[in-house]
Amino acid sequence: MKKDGSYPSGHSAVGWACALILSEIAPERTDALLARGFAYGQSRVICNVHWQSDVDAGRIIGAAAVARLHADPVFRSDLEIARLEFAAVRAKGLKPQRDCQAEAQSFAIRP
Repeated sequence: MKKDGSYPSGHSAVGWACALILSEIAPERTDALLARGFAYGQSRVICNVHWQSDVDAGRIIGAAAVARLHADPVFRSDLEIARLEFAAVRAKGLKPQRDCQAEAQSFAIRP
C-alpha cells in the first residue's frame, strides 16, 4: 500500500456498507439506497481513481463488515435504536431540507 493504495477501494467499502445498513433502517427505501451506494462506488471508476476490480472488492469488504457487525450485540442494539428514531421522524411527517431530487437525477435514480 506504500506505492499503490488502489486495491480495494475503501470509499466503495464504506459507501456500500452504509447503503446496506441504511436499507435495514428504512427498508422501504432499499432500492434507492442500494442504487446510491452502488453509484458512489462507480464514481471511483468514473473519476479514474480506481479500477473496477478495486470497487468490486471494496463492496465485498463492505458487505463482510456489515455481516460481522450483526454478530455484535451493541451494533444490533444501536441499529434498533436507529430504526426507532427514524420511525419517529417519519411519524412527524418531516421532509428533507435539501434538494434530493437534483441528487437523484444526477445518479439516475428515483428519490
